[in-house]
Amino acid sequence: MGTVRSESGTLVFRPRPILAALMATAGIIWIATLIYLFRFENVPTRTFFSAGFFIVFFAISLAYYARTSIVVDQKGVTYRGIVRTHRFSFAEILKVEVLPGPVTVYAIRFKGHFVHFTSFFSQHRRLMELLVDRAGLAPLRG
Repeated sequence: MGTVRSESGTLVFRPRPILAALMATAGIIWIATLIYLFRFENVPTRTFFSAGFFIVFFAISLAYYARTSIVVDQKGVTYRGIVRTHRFSFAEILKVEVLPGPVTVYAIRFKGHFVHFTSFFSQHRRLMELLVDRAGLAPLRG
């Protein structure tokens, strides 16, 4: 799927779609497991709570991967998370930090706020380079 570009030059970056599909699949498996548990007698209550926990966990993960996006347009950046949406101008970006690891984390520091995204986003490197360029920051060493 990747990045979506509109006619106005707006770029939309999202987590890879496979992640939402995996979270939905895992949630369905746990729902089936919970239903299956009701066929047995004397199942400990904590077993039902455990299955319920995983259902909630995967539902929240699905909501995160389905809703989260970073929109870059000519005027700035809009970060839409699972709960909040923030709009920032490029002038407000103070720093873009790269924290390497098995999953690379990119921390965008704004005046008074910060947001992050990971290498789970489609074209995450392009997004990071775009933010650094448009904010007029020094290039990052690779």
